[in-house]
Amino acid sequence: MTNEQLVLSAEEKIEELKQKYMDVLQPLAIEYNSSKVSPSADQLIECQRKGNTYFNYVESFVGNSGLLGAHVNGKWVTGFAETCHAVLESYILHIRFLRSHSSVLGSSYQEPNSQAFANMQRMTKEYLEKNIWKALEEKYEEHRLPVSGFKYSGASDLKKTPNWQLITGLIIGVLFLLVLFVLAVMIPNPTSWQAFIFRGGFAISLSAIAAIIPGLLTVESRFQKMSIRATGAIAVFVIVWLVNPPALIGS
Repeated sequence: MTNEQLVLSAEEKIEELKQKYMDVLQPLAIEYNSSKVSPSADQLIECQRKGNTYFNYVESFVGNSGLLGAHVNGKWVTGFAETCHAVLESYILHIRFLRSHSSVLGSSYQEPNSQAFANMQRMTKEYLEKNIWKALEEKYEEHRLPVSGFKYSGASDLKKTPNWQLITGLIIGVLFLLVLFVLAVMIPNPTSWQAFIFRGGFAISLSAIAAIIPGLLTVESRFQKMSIRATGAIAVFVIVWLVNPPALIGS
């Protein structure tokens, strides 16, 4: 099954769980509004269980959707952020209903923990307009519900460089290096312009090769009134480019 199919399957599962939750909740709400008779403990526990299953599944899917590549599609991710917003609003109604019958539920009733639904909150904060998610955050604070997802954006994704890019860079770097060695033998006394080109090509070659070497190199330097800060393969380029071996030997 492809990632796209997994996303569609998860969306269908969300609708299915939502319907099961509504099938339990609606009769209880209608009966209470009409007769003011509180539901039984078993009915409330079933409502709480179905609701938790629904809300927790949506929360977990938000985390998995990034792994499935769904966030690449701008329209989908915006639409799903709107879905998360609606789910978070419905959770307020869900928790208010359970709180109003907490005396019947007794010890079976549990408040959400401090990190509950943080993924959905981050989704709405990242992809919806500020006034929309800010109003929702205020509602959650008003009802004493967790807002950690609104407060803390979370760590940035670590982007892994594909293997084909590393291999391509290595091949290009080695070829450039071999060509430069041949030219260095053929042109033992290059002009200033040739030396400039050699040095640039040599720096690019070594940085391309260094890109496949694990570890992190950081360089900070000042060059002609400019401050330079580089890491990784770019740091190797900066080192080779800024250091002029002929000038060092001459001095």
